[in-house]
Amino acid sequence: MEAIVRRVGMASPSISMRKCAAARSQPSRSAVGARPSRVQASSASSGANSKKSQPVVEHLLLLRIDPDEVSSADARKCIENLWSLQYQMGGVICSSAGESDPKKAKSGLEGDVSQYTHAVHFRFPARAQLDAFLSSPTVQKMQEEEIAENCVGAASLSFESSIPEDLFAIFRKGQDWEEGFDHAVVIECESEAEAGSRARGMRDFLEVNQPSMEECGVQQLTFGTAVTDGNKIGILMRFRNEYDFDYFTNSALYTKFIGAGGSRSLSAVTYGVGAQQATRNL
Repeated sequence: MEAIVRRVGMASPSISMRKCAAARSQPSRSAVGARPSRVQASSASSGANSKKSQPVVEHLLLLRIDPDEVSSADARKCIENLWSLQYQMGGVICSSAGESDPKKAKSGLEGDVSQYTHAVHFRFPARAQLDAFLSSPTVQKMQEEEIAENCVGAASLSFESSIPEDLFAIFRKGQDWEEGFDHAVVIECESEAEAGSRARGMRDFLEVNQPSMEECGVQQLTFGTAVTDGNKIGILMRFRNEYDFDYFTNSALYTKFIGAGGSRSLSAVTYGVGAQQATRNL
């Protein structure tokens, strides 16, 4: 998929759990639903979870569709066709897709952020399944047709990560995963060395601040340097509801985790999943 996508520009003390919880004056736990006991967050080499973890490979496809050139119905059909590849090909653990909420496009990110209108996410158990998926003629044909016909820009990125060994979390199945918000971020650094150093800093930050990040609304977090284009870092966050997304992405925890400044470019897409999906329950 990386080969066929047109490359465009990618666009101190931690907060304690008590402070974060006290600051949240809006809806109660009963209003937003009980969260898992701890945030399902990790990177490929993170030691943040003592619980046994399951390796995964995340693939992000960010798309820019011009609403003046493509109708909302055609845009929705394009995204559905790409998303439905999970049913035509083996090896996909789970997938999500949607239209970016323009009000949440930048969230708490600083500086210029490349705006994409849609995103598709696929999760694989290992690189072998990802490579087989990307090299499939079926996938390549679908990608070429849909992107060429509907998109004025696109970018893709794959990264290795891991998730605590919980089947519901890995497959995103069950009541806790029926709806929410996916927040995908791509950070482009000046060099592979800088990206590696930055990813290590993110892992260190997660180890110290994971309980606070969970308390502030992060349901699941995966991140890592790209398997190709090693100067990029991919991040995927899941939130159970809009309030949790807004609260965390406007917090100091988010800014410190992402890292303010020092990036060549940033790209972000935020879209609803399930009942939060504005256009269709994908």
